[in-house]
Amino acid sequence: MQDLSTAPVDDGQDDGSGGYDASAPNARRYPRVIDQAEIDSLPLLTYSPGIESVVFLTRERDDARYFRHGYCWIEVDATPYEWFPANFDETQYCLEGVIRVDAVDSVGAEVTLEAGPGEHLFLPAGYHYRWVPTEIRTMLFWTSGPSPRKGMSARDYGAQLVAARGGVS
Repeated sequence: MQDLSTAPVDDGQDDGSGGYDASAPNARRYPRVIDQAEIDSLPLLTYSPGIESVVFLTRERDDARYFRHGYCWIEVDATPYEWFPANFDETQYCLEGVIRVDAVDSVGAEVTLEAGPGEHLFLPAGYHYRWVPTEIRTMLFWTSGPSPRKGMSARDYGAQLVAARGGVS
C-alpha cells in the first residue's frame, strides 16, 4: 500500500516545470500526518496579549472544507478575548490548565464554563464567548466547523497560511 502521508496525490496540478505545485487548488487535499515539527513551523495568531494560537488545519493552507484545528495557549496574565461565531460551532479540549469561557446568549443570559484536562467544551454558533484567564497556564486543542467559504476572518494570518502551503510536504 502506498504511503499517502508523505507524498501529495498527483492531481494534475503542474507548476509549469512538470512538478507538483503546492499552491494549486486542492493540491494539499490528501491524506497525511501533520507532525509537531510542521505545526511548530507555522505562524502564531495572537488573539489578545497572552492568548495565542497556531492553526494547523485550514481551508487556506490545507484545502480543508469542513473544519479547522488549532492549539491555543492562555497565559495567567492574559487579556480576556471575546468572539462571536455566527456561522460555525467550536469545541475546545483542555490539554493542561483550566479553560474558562463566559458564554452569553441573545437575551443576555450568561454562564461561565470551565474544563480541566481531558474535558471538552462545546461552543455552538450564535453565542458571544470570552476566554478568561485563570491562575494556571492553559493549553487547549480546538476545532471549528464548518469552515466558512471565505476562510479565516483574520485576513493577515490567513495570508500567512496560504504562503505556508509551499513550505511543507
